Amino acid sequence: MGVYLKDCSHIFAGLIGQQWQECPGFVTKTCGSAMDLAWDLYRAGSFPEYAWVLAENQTRGRGRMGRQWVSVSGNLFAALGLPDAARNLGTLLSMALALPLVRTLEDLGVPGLIKWPNDIMAGPCKVGGILVEEKQQTLVAGIGMNLCAVPENSDTEKFFHIKAGCLQAYGVIVTPYRLWDLCLTNILQYFPVLVSDPALVVKNVDACLAWKDQVVVVENTGKNDGPARILGIDPAGRLCIRTTKGISHISSGTIHPRMI
Repeated sequence: MGVYLKDCSHIFAGLIGQQWQECPGFVTKTCGSAMDLAWDLYRAGSFPEYAWVLAENQTRGRGRMGRQWVSVSGNLFAALGLPDAARNLGTLLSMALALPLVRTLEDLGVPGLIKWPNDIMAGPCKVGGILVEEKQQTLVAGIGMNLCAVPENSDTEKFFHIKAGCLQAYGVIVTPYRLWDLCLTNILQYFPVLVSDPALVVKNVDACLAWKDQVVVVENTGKNDGPARILGIDPAGRLCIRTTKGISHISSGTIHPRMI
């Protein structure tokens, strides 16, 4: 690793510039959230596409719909600047970014799955998540992965028996830096291909979609709430489900395994 050419230490105390996988990056011991720090760097003119932030600790991590992302020290907390072309994927974007992460898990010997629309699972456990934000026509993705510690589940997840898990439980013993190196390698290799071919995103997500062809419970969808069978995703990134009313395509909502 070499020093990133633009030194921002005079602007952001404790921030260490890096060059990793040919991408400018920054490492910090602690911050509010890697996402917020990435946006600060962007506003300072120091966060081009595929630039990244890696935080050892964060105190105000966030997930989808503003939910708190519980940040346990030793896990992976990163933010990544995305190319403008990624916007063409629309609602497929978070899943397209999830695919290289699933490949990373497979490289580590862990079968990975995508929980629609933006979570990463290993077996029955949720081990990671992706948050994509857009400001001023710029895209930044937050990537969190439970590496060595398991945060406490939310009340909803406890009720539906979705366990939070960590990669260490599957025999993965690496540092957050090494895990990010592997993730970034796969992102740089595969993500541009996916950006150029949305149909390939749909095909590959269908192949590793959690609970595909199984009956689950869907919530926060309006008229489709209740038991549903997952059929796959459509070209717009919507989840295809079959209920007693027929086949529906939902663009937002939450899915849980069905309780027996």
